[in-house]
Amino acid sequence: MSSNQTPTIILVDGHSLAFRSYFAFSKGRDGGLRTSTGIPTSVCFGFLKSLLEVMAAQEPEYMAIAFDLATPTFRHEADDTYKAGRAETPEDFIPDLKNLQELLGYFNLPAITAPGYEADDILGTLAKKASEAGYRVKILTGDRDLFQLVDTEKQISVLYLSTDELRRSGKGKSQEFGPEAVKEKLGILPEQVIDYKALCGDKSDNIPGVKGIGDKTAIQLLDAYHSLDGIYAAIDEIKGATKKKLEEGKEAAYHSQRMATIVQDVPLEINLEDCQLKGFDEAALIPMLEKLEFKNVLNKVKEIQKRFGGVEEASSAADSVTDLTDVRREGSAADFVTDLTDVRKKGEVTVSELPNADNSSDFSAATSESSEADELWFWNYADTIAAQQANKLPIQPRIIQTIEQLNELVKLLETCTDKTTPVAWDTETTALEPRDAELVGIGCCWGTGEQDLAYIAIGHKTGKNLDKATVLNALRPILESENYPKALQNAKFDRSILRCQGIKLTGVVFDTMLASYVLNPETSHSLSELSKKYLGIVAKSYKELVAKDKTIADISIREVADYCGMDVYTTFQLVEKLTAELDKQD
Repeated sequence: MSSNQTPTIILVDGHSLAFRSYFAFSKGRDGGLRTSTGIPTSVCFGFLKSLLEVMAAQEPEYMAIAFDLATPTFRHEADDTYKAGRAETPEDFIPDLKNLQELLGYFNLPAITAPGYEADDILGTLAKKASEAGYRVKILTGDRDLFQLVDTEKQISVLYLSTDELRRSGKGKSQEFGPEAVKEKLGILPEQVIDYKALCGDKSDNIPGVKGIGDKTAIQLLDAYHSLDGIYAAIDEIKGATKKKLEEGKEAAYHSQRMATIVQDVPLEINLEDCQLKGFDEAALIPMLEKLEFKNVLNKVKEIQKRFGGVEEASSAADSVTDLTDVRREGSAADFVTDLTDVRKKGEVTVSELPNADNSSDFSAATSESSEADELWFWNYADTIAAQQANKLPIQPRIIQTIEQLNELVKLLETCTDKTTPVAWDTETTALEPRDAELVGIGCCWGTGEQDLAYIAIGHKTGKNLDKATVLNALRPILESENYPKALQNAKFDRSILRCQGIKLTGVVFDTMLASYVLNPETSHSLSELSKKYLGIVAKSYKELVAKDKTIADISIREVADYCGMDVYTTFQLVEKLTAELDKQD
């Protein structure tokens, strides 16, 4: 690198990228990448491929990867409910992650942890140090929390991984976020991200925020008063219910602000020089690649060595940079991506029951796309089409099949008391006449995240069901209480179904079918039409799911979980859309 060039450091959110690698291939189902001896490799494969692609595109001279520890952090000590209610980590993720961390060690990539702190805090600290040292900082993550670090003057940006885009189109291209892009996506500036979370909270981290303040109100307040301090300084200018909520929730707001703030002074036993890409010991790496059966990676070790700052022959620093540029210009990085695509076709990594893995015609068509068109970014379409064929949904429903999972779900639902974001519910039955119908399952959705929904299996003919009485007794306090606002599509039907099961459904604050009727009595009010019109989502229909001579009880739990999950997922989102349309008519 010449003296007038600004060095680039890539800071990687390790757990974020690891989870996206896992779900891109195994998707939390019974598929995924494994070796011939059964070692899970979805995390290692996706993570390594992503790193190589971002390195090809960004050509960094420095890199560091931050991971969370399993031990509590200062946030847990400040609030024992922090991150409570999260779904359990998949069993095969753990050994895959351990292999990944070992693999990164062989690549001489610093994998950094800090007791008492989260990966975000490590990234924030390193970003601050690197920026002050004159580096260009790019943070690779799928976590919006890190948007708070974006700063043009400090040369800090975020390379954001969009799981929604990956699932929708099969292309995993990331987007580089500066302040304007953050504003466009969230409606707020990077410096307002913390106060935004202070106001409306963060369900994924169980940060409470101010009770009753939702996304829209938070954005409006920050647009008018710029910051949390500005809002409370002008509290007398704010009128009505919003003022009351802010006054009553002031302590919660500032507590949430502290919880959402990324620390930038973590005591780390590492300096920026330790993060320089300086090659690796090929002899030490090869046994690990052989263990993981990454044969195509083995064949490209020399090219990868150059990408990591190593050289095959002695050369000057300038020559080394030229080599890095030539790797991309001459296409070896593209060749490597193509070779990784061929891994599945050639069987060089064993694919254990990938959904529709035998659909060779679709896969061949996908691989005909050039790597140039895919721009070498993360998982391109060709690499993920096999895993995506049965997994194009933007959701990953939690399937509730144990008492422990049911109890955890109930605890989570007990926190959902905001009438502006009512939990969406749906029942799946064997018939449309309530007195003749058998209850097969119950679905619910409490957010827009891919796992903010659950399906409880009760009456399927195959698979693991929970006892119906146990489920209904556990849900009764929520379903029969007005304290837990609910949204449904055609609440009359579900109310009748539950009445026949001894449940008196109360607390319904929104019915998407009725809202549609009020807006336009002449149009179709089906959930599929509403989803298509307002959300651009085309979901599987009941006729596509259930054959004429079958009932929904004959369908697998996974398929019905996806079907019901889409119903509650779209119902939840339609509440905001239809409410806005109704407000226009007032």
